[in-house]
Amino acid sequence: MRRVLFCVLPEQGHLNPCIGPAQRLQARGLEVAFCGAQSLGAQLRRAGPFVQLGATAVPRHDALRRGAQFAANVRDAAWLRGWIRELLIDRVADQVPTLRAVIRHWRPDVIVIDPLCYAAAIAAEREGRRWVALSNSLNPVLPDALDSELLGTVRELLPARRALFERFGVAANFRGCDVLSPYLTTVFATEALVGPPPAGVTLLGPSLPATTRGDESEFPWARLDAALPLVYLSFGSQIYHQPELFAKVTAALRDLPLQLVLSAGELADSLNRTALDARTVIVRYAPQLALLRRARLFITHGGANSVMEALACGVPLLISPLCNDQFHQAYFIERAGVGQRLDLREASCQDIAAAVGALLSIGAHRERLEAIRASYRRDGADEAARLISALAAESRPGRAS
Repeated sequence: MRRVLFCVLPEQGHLNPCIGPAQRLQARGLEVAFCGAQSLGAQLRRAGPFVQLGATAVPRHDALRRGAQFAANVRDAAWLRGWIRELLIDRVADQVPTLRAVIRHWRPDVIVIDPLCYAAAIAAEREGRRWVALSNSLNPVLPDALDSELLGTVRELLPARRALFERFGVAANFRGCDVLSPYLTTVFATEALVGPPPAGVTLLGPSLPATTRGDESEFPWARLDAALPLVYLSFGSQIYHQPELFAKVTAALRDLPLQLVLSAGELADSLNRTALDARTVIVRYAPQLALLRRARLFITHGGANSVMEALACGVPLLISPLCNDQFHQAYFIERAGVGQRLDLREASCQDIAAAVGALLSIGAHRERLEAIRASYRRDGADEAARLISALAAESRPGRAS
């Protein structure tokens, strides 16, 4: 049986786009394992189940990765640059031996990596294995003229990144943060959103689960009013701790004829419910895909996975980027005319209400959104599985060095 190993970062937005391809690879008769997502092991067991390799201990809730302190830290440009350097450069060398040992033990035919997992790309090259860069962001299709704080940080890291790969004798190409595979580099988007891709990059369409994604949670569906347009607000699973923004948006929309759903993490237990309209629903974690299929508008930080899912469901976006590649997604959404970027920290309640009203209305953005949604009817997860399985079938691992 052919084997495919996924190496991913242990975050929801990085794991979730991998679930659909992994499920479809299993359906094609391939054995699938995950490495690096041990903190999301319960989700992998429900979605697959998939083989889990590497560390088995579940990391503690880490303030350096999520929660109130993390949300505060990412607003400090110097701290954020240091955190990105630690993730992309400083930790990598120590991770390579462990990943090489996993590869030698499990002997995958193909390794599918999150393009931010530089250690996995290095390990795959050193073990003579073919590997796929399965990007969960839009980094591989960024236009040369686009700039951002994240890309500025990447430029600062270029010498250190070059030295890291040279240390292991590995030649590599990059676009933004992402390492590009010489075998297959993919993006979960279509030309309708991003335009023609650069040479060597394959556009797949969206990646949605074949069945359960494994992270679905209970939700009070009976509280939803089908007569009201549903507005869904989430800042993701990592920088969700934004009490001021939740309060501002709920105040701005309180008098509008709509229903608001907030996915707020532990803030769901501490937000001032007495200040909320009875139509507002607050949960710690929302079944996002199911909600987007009913939503008329998504207010979001602009995480790549969230943007992809909204477009697949035909939902316009009000994007307030908070850090990193979220600004890249906002660029593409505004360029395509299917949403609006609005800094919720700076915007007034009147600004927010006006933006929501415009995006809920019938307008040109609806026509453009339908065109992108039509292109997003492609099954990107199945196409990814087809390409990965073809690569696995022709794989002839070289000798490890």
